[in-house]
Amino acid sequence: MTNGTSSAQPLLLKYTCLGCHGMGGSQKIAYIGDIPVPQVLHTDPSGDLAGGNFAYITGAKQGNGTNPNRFGHNVIELGEAFRETAFGNDPPGHVHSFYGVDVRKYLSCAGYMGCHGDKRYYDAPQGTAAIKGAHHNNLNGKIDPPGTANPPGYYYRFLQGVKGYEISDWQNLDSTHHNEYYGSTSAPVNYGSFCENCHTSSGGVLARYGTISNFCATCHGNFHQQSTVGTSSPWLRHPTDVVIPNTGEFGNYTVYDPSVPVGRTYVPSSPSSTVTPGQDVVTCLSCHYAHAGPYPSMLRWNYSNVEAGRGSVSGCKVCHRNK
Repeated sequence: MTNGTSSAQPLLLKYTCLGCHGMGGSQKIAYIGDIPVPQVLHTDPSGDLAGGNFAYITGAKQGNGTNPNRFGHNVIELGEAFRETAFGNDPPGHVHSFYGVDVRKYLSCAGYMGCHGDKRYYDAPQGTAAIKGAHHNNLNGKIDPPGTANPPGYYYRFLQGVKGYEISDWQNLDSTHHNEYYGSTSAPVNYGSFCENCHTSSGGVLARYGTISNFCATCHGNFHQQSTVGTSSPWLRHPTDVVIPNTGEFGNYTVYDPSVPVGRTYVPSSPSSTVTPGQDVVTCLSCHYAHAGPYPSMLRWNYSNVEAGRGSVSGCKVCHRNK
């Protein structure tokens, strides 16, 4: 294991999260003994796992663009050389300042400035210490815990509060083999006005409504709330956690395309190959990777090559068929 610092780490560990999950090898699923370990930093030519691949940021895998720092979340585990420089101290679309904390210096895989594990600002552990116990009670398949006061291992991919269906090999391969993401049909809420949309009474941060887009909004709230998105068409920004219309061009997206995932308004017990406009919803992950991808802004496809009236049914046109 070559990634991650070799200095002492919490929980008697030798490495950071990337020590096991970002070994930088040629396979997207590596083995430690007989244990399969999903890789988020690799050079496997056969493709990437559902969450994406930090190798597009480091340059170990070639992306499509001139600034690889724009390809994903620049977590500190990647090293100082890959810190984001295009934005300010706070995440793009944040609804309030982070009170003088330079997020670029502390954005990590897990912890109070990360995504996975116990997500509390300032008074919480960072890195691997934030997911203490999660691997020991990790679940897959249908992840639908009651309430919000559960340890990280009881949530989808250790994301506090998030529900969904976890495919056992971490891969979105085709219409019948993929994760299922939980979504909502409600209009965007105002994350900047109501603290309880992101925070618990004890100061924790989690996806209160259980959806993956709600989780993203805890850092990128301005991309989700009513005042900057709208509540109906014509939208000011592309909405998430809203139903895909069952009329016009949208009604033609009926077979699940893993390159444009949809959200379900319930937590499924297995993957479905069917998309149901009028019921299924748009999520952040419909267009973006979670970790990193081969295109700027973490997009799943080359947005600059999507031309109205021309080209194949891919990218934006999977949903917007008449464009």
